[in-house]
Amino acid sequence: MKRLLLVPTLLAALISMSGPTLAVEAKHDHAVAPATSSTTNPTIAATGTVKSVDVAKGKLVIDHDPIPALNWPRMVMDFQLADKVMAGQVKAGDSVKFEMKKGQKGAYLITSIQPAHAH
Repeated sequence: MKRLLLVPTLLAALISMSGPTLAVEAKHDHAVAPATSSTTNPTIAATGTVKSVDVAKGKLVIDHDPIPALNWPRMVMDFQLADKVMAGQVKAGDSVKFEMKKGQKGAYLITSIQPAHAH
Protein backbone atom coordinates (compact mmCIF):
# COMPACT_ATOMS: atom_id res chain seq x y z
CA MET A 1 0.00 0.00 0.00
CA LYS A 2 2.84 2.40 0.85
CA ARG A 3 4.39 1.73 -2.54
CA LEU A 4 1.17 2.76 -4.34
CA LEU A 5 1.13 6.11 -2.53
CA LEU A 6 4.82 6.76 -3.17
CA VAL A 7 4.51 7.11 -6.98
CA PRO A 8 1.71 9.74 -6.97
CA THR A 9 3.44 11.63 -4.16
CA LEU A 10 6.74 11.75 -6.05
CA LEU A 11 4.95 12.76 -9.25
CA ALA A 12 3.12 15.59 -7.48
CA ALA A 13 6.39 16.78 -5.93
CA LEU A 14 8.13 16.82 -9.32
CA ILE A 15 5.29 18.71 -10.94
CA SER A 16 5.16 21.31 -8.20
CA MET A 17 8.93 21.80 -8.41
CA SER A 18 9.06 22.15 -12.19
CA GLY A 19 6.10 24.55 -12.45
CA PRO A 20 7.78 27.58 -10.86
CA THR A 21 11.07 26.71 -12.53
CA LEU A 22 9.44 26.72 -15.95
CA ALA A 23 7.66 29.98 -15.25
CA VAL A 24 10.90 31.65 -14.17
CA GLU A 25 12.71 30.29 -17.21
CA ALA A 26 10.00 31.55 -19.57
CA LYS A 27 10.15 34.99 -17.98
CA HIS A 28 13.91 34.98 -18.32
CA ASP A 29 13.73 34.05 -22.02
CA HIS A 30 11.32 36.87 -22.83
CA ALA A 31 13.42 39.44 -21.03
CA VAL A 32 16.59 38.39 -22.82
CA ALA A 33 15.23 37.70 -26.30
CA PRO A 34 15.82 40.68 -28.60
CA ALA A 35 12.91 42.00 -30.61
CA THR A 36 13.37 41.05 -34.24
CA SER A 37 11.79 42.63 -37.26
CA SER A 38 9.94 39.41 -38.06
CA THR A 39 8.16 39.45 -34.70
CA THR A 40 7.52 43.17 -34.54
CA ASN A 41 6.79 43.66 -38.24
CA PRO A 42 5.69 40.38 -39.81
CA THR A 43 5.71 39.73 -43.54
CA ILE A 44 2.24 39.35 -45.02
CA ALA A 45 1.61 37.23 -48.12
CA ALA A 46 -0.88 38.32 -50.76
CA THR A 47 -1.93 37.72 -54.36
CA GLY A 48 -3.37 39.95 -57.04
CA THR A 49 -3.11 41.37 -60.55
CA VAL A 50 -0.72 44.15 -61.51
CA LYS A 51 -2.64 47.09 -63.00
CA SER A 52 0.34 49.39 -63.66
CA VAL A 53 4.07 49.68 -63.07
CA ASP A 54 5.99 52.90 -62.38
CA VAL A 55 9.63 51.86 -62.71
CA ALA A 56 11.01 55.35 -62.00
CA LYS A 57 9.17 55.67 -58.68
CA GLY A 58 9.37 51.96 -57.79
CA LYS A 59 5.60 51.67 -57.42
CA LEU A 60 2.96 49.20 -58.52
CA VAL A 61 -0.79 49.45 -58.64
CA ILE A 62 -2.21 46.04 -57.73
CA ASP A 63 -5.78 44.77 -57.71
CA HIS A 64 -5.19 42.48 -54.73
CA ASP A 65 -7.30 39.61 -53.47
CA PRO A 66 -8.71 39.77 -49.93
CA ILE A 67 -5.93 39.77 -47.31
CA PRO A 68 -7.34 38.05 -44.20
CA ALA A 69 -4.24 38.86 -42.09
CA LEU A 70 -5.10 42.56 -42.43
CA ASN A 71 -8.86 42.13 -42.66
CA TRP A 72 -8.73 43.83 -46.09
CA PRO A 73 -11.29 43.11 -48.82
CA ARG A 74 -10.28 42.87 -52.46
CA MET A 75 -9.27 46.32 -53.69
CA VAL A 76 -6.94 48.25 -55.99
CA MET A 77 -4.01 49.93 -54.21
CA ASP A 78 -0.66 51.59 -54.87
CA PHE A 79 2.31 49.81 -53.32
CA GLN A 80 5.86 51.04 -52.93
CA LEU A 81 8.58 48.49 -53.69
CA ALA A 82 11.40 47.87 -51.21
CA ASP A 83 13.75 47.72 -54.22
CA LYS A 84 12.96 49.48 -57.52
CA VAL A 85 14.59 46.56 -59.39
CA MET A 86 11.47 44.50 -58.58
CA ALA A 87 9.47 46.75 -60.94
CA GLY A 88 11.24 45.07 -63.86
CA GLN A 89 10.08 41.62 -62.73
CA VAL A 90 6.39 42.21 -63.51
CA LYS A 91 4.19 44.00 -66.01
CA ALA A 92 0.59 45.19 -66.15
CA GLY A 93 -1.79 42.24 -66.40
CA ASP A 94 0.47 39.79 -64.52
CA SER A 95 -1.07 37.69 -61.76
CA VAL A 96 1.38 37.88 -58.86
CA LYS A 97 2.19 36.57 -55.41
CA PHE A 98 3.86 39.12 -53.17
CA GLU A 99 4.97 39.72 -49.62
CA MET A 100 4.79 43.01 -47.83
CA LYS A 101 5.64 44.64 -44.51
CA LYS A 102 4.27 47.71 -42.83
CA GLY A 103 6.48 50.65 -43.67
CA GLN A 104 6.67 54.24 -42.56
CA LYS A 105 3.45 56.16 -42.02
CA GLY A 106 1.43 52.92 -42.10
CA ALA A 107 1.92 52.26 -45.82
CA TYR A 108 2.75 48.70 -46.87
CA LEU A 109 6.01 48.04 -48.70
CA ILE A 110 6.38 45.10 -51.09
CA THR A 111 9.48 43.12 -50.09
CA SER A 112 9.20 40.38 -52.74
CA ILE A 113 7.07 39.71 -55.78
CA GLN A 114 6.84 36.94 -58.35
CA PRO A 115 4.44 35.79 -61.06
CA ALA A 116 1.69 33.50 -59.75
CA HIS A 117 1.55 30.26 -61.67
CA ALA A 118 -1.87 28.87 -62.53
CA HIS A 119 -2.44 25.26 -61.42
